[in-house]
Amino acid sequence: MSIALVGMPNVGKTALFNALTGSFQKVANFPGVTVEKKSASMTLGSQTKELVDLPGLYSMDIATLDEKVTRDWLLKTQSPLVVVLDATHLKKSLYILMQLLDLGYRPLIALSQIDQASKRGLIVDLEKFSSLTGCQVHPVSAIDHSGVEALKAAIFQLEQPKITELPIDYQKQIKTPHYVREKFKLIDGWLSQIIISPLKAETLTAKLDSYILHPIWGFFILFAVLLIVFQALFSWSAPLQDLIEAGVGLLGQVFAGFITHPLLRSLVVDGMIGGVGSIVVFLPQILFLFIFLQVLEDLGYLSRVAFLLDGLMRRLGLPGKAIVPLISGHACAIPAIMATRILDDRRERMISMLVIPLTTCSARLPVFTLLVAALVPNVLVAGFINAQALVMLALYVFPMITSLIVAAILRKVLPFSAPSMLLMEMPPYRKPRLSAIYKTLINQSKTFLSNAGKVILLFSVIIWFLVSFPRTEMNEAPQIENSFAADIGRAVDPIFSPLGFDWKLNTALIPAFGAREVLVSALGTVYAVEGDEDEQILGLSQILARDYSMATLLSLIVWFVFAPQCISTFAILRKESGGYKIPVIMLTYTLALAWVMSFLTYSLVAFL
Repeated sequence: MSIALVGMPNVGKTALFNALTGSFQKVANFPGVTVEKKSASMTLGSQTKELVDLPGLYSMDIATLDEKVTRDWLLKTQSPLVVVLDATHLKKSLYILMQLLDLGYRPLIALSQIDQASKRGLIVDLEKFSSLTGCQVHPVSAIDHSGVEALKAAIFQLEQPKITELPIDYQKQIKTPHYVREKFKLIDGWLSQIIISPLKAETLTAKLDSYILHPIWGFFILFAVLLIVFQALFSWSAPLQDLIEAGVGLLGQVFAGFITHPLLRSLVVDGMIGGVGSIVVFLPQILFLFIFLQVLEDLGYLSRVAFLLDGLMRRLGLPGKAIVPLISGHACAIPAIMATRILDDRRERMISMLVIPLTTCSARLPVFTLLVAALVPNVLVAGFINAQALVMLALYVFPMITSLIVAAILRKVLPFSAPSMLLMEMPPYRKPRLSAIYKTLINQSKTFLSNAGKVILLFSVIIWFLVSFPRTEMNEAPQIENSFAADIGRAVDPIFSPLGFDWKLNTALIPAFGAREVLVSALGTVYAVEGDEDEQILGLSQILARDYSMATLLSLIVWFVFAPQCISTFAILRKESGGYKIPVIMLTYTLALAWVMSFLTYSLVAFL
């Protein structure tokens, strides 16, 4: 028998889910993170039950696809429930509880954020609360795990509920102003009886928001935050990258020392270790990016960013709420596309899904880092800003602006009535949680090394084979100009030569359509096989700076800004859009946009 967690968005359901099950699901101080149900086993002694984390909803009068998932579960599955109520927003949280009681549910009440509420002076009469609702009330804190074990013990005592048969016009009833007024009148009556000491106003939040949400200063603060993030990505990760690079080199030397067969030695050292090592060296930067995103989410800052950009979004015809998945796209496009379920209108969802792949996801970070290092010297601008960090910031801001422009164009092709307004409650400012940061590090490391690592290893071996054969003698050095890779690169040369790419870049671009970051390992494999001792000493970015012009490298950067090089993105687009039309449109327009913009970049820079 499954037990479901229900509540408003951003009340702490997923954090409580993780605390009860020991899972590592994504949590954030940001509404709209959970858009599909997630389940995990929960154990107590020898007993085991399935706990389901449902997307948040404000009411049974649903408006979005993620809310529909929860409503359908409540009406059809009819499993025992745990309703999570935010102690710092108790009045709003109680509305969905009212509706569940009307349906016949008698859920457990998990009063979350109780630690924060207590600090602000809130005292609740739990016994009175329980008697009014007919439900057990358990104050809990997922941060310090207080009350979690008591709640878990109570969950294992839950029985199957008996749901009241709904009237035919139920959905119409809950939409009426009379229904809403009566429910909140009853809620006010409950609160007057259960609140012993009221919640004090959060003055710090108001003071900070006066600057962070300011129509002028807010954008300066946003720019400064982003600049600090990318400055840190280069300066903080450099020692770790050097350490990993040295470790990869040492590992290659060890294997080269005891593998006597030259062909097998080349496969292991150049193909496998060289290919995978050339991308693993960027792991520190990827992890630092996710740490910063986690910290900004925990602080509650990303919700403020959504509010700041809402006006610009709506002027360009994109719904205000679309900023939530667009911001998520800077981590990965796949969960960002799924997050479009929070949008009301189907056309709004389609347009948002079409432009999300333009945002700079973490998979582009290794490619941009490599090319920026090849193009931009590691110097300080104005005495304190790293020039490479400044360019990297531009590579995140520029695609975001482009996605809004493309959305405005698509808005003319796929019109809808009017962009929906952004209705988002600003979460309180909270301290970043070390546990969440730790879980982010562990999860992203596992994801990168297991999922991306497997793909990179496979492509590295394939590319090694292509650049190493054919050979007339097995013991001779490969003639890469006559290899299968060269044949493939030259075959597509008519397409990419106007962009300034040669057959080596062409060869690396082809597997990069499977995963963007493979470009780095592909180039590492090509140059490791081809290179002599002097080239082995040079870093890959130095080799690129030596072998290619500024026009070619800028053209390659622009290509990766727009090109749709991620198979997983197509798969999730097909699933979320319900067919192949949207994936085909996305593939067509992004490829055309990438080619045209790269061609213009190469032509202009080469001319100048």
